[in-house]
Amino acid sequence: MRPSMIKIRYVGLIENVMGNRQEELLIDTGTTVGELLQLLSQKHGAEFRYSILRNSGELRPSVTIHMGNRDIKELEGLNSRLQPDSEITLIITGHPDPGG
Repeated sequence: MRPSMIKIRYVGLIENVMGNRQEELLIDTGTTVGELLQLLSQKHGAEFRYSILRNSGELRPSVTIHMGNRDIKELEGLNSRLQPDSEITLIITGHPDPGG
């Protein structure tokens, strides 16, 4: 696979966890959104992971992810494949629920 630069924007409460509003990351073309979240969790630690994912690996209800202008729920969810120069927006609208 060919590496590609993607832009990730952080909106809402996730900005507090991240301390920034965006970053760019070099990933392999064809990486899924779920794989991207695992990479970001490794890079940013447990607080990031807890903010976006339940223990089961599912997105928390307060999390919305857009790829370009489309919610990934309209695509293939966490299995949506990133394209070269993809722009991801990660939005958290509420605090994580205590249930894992």
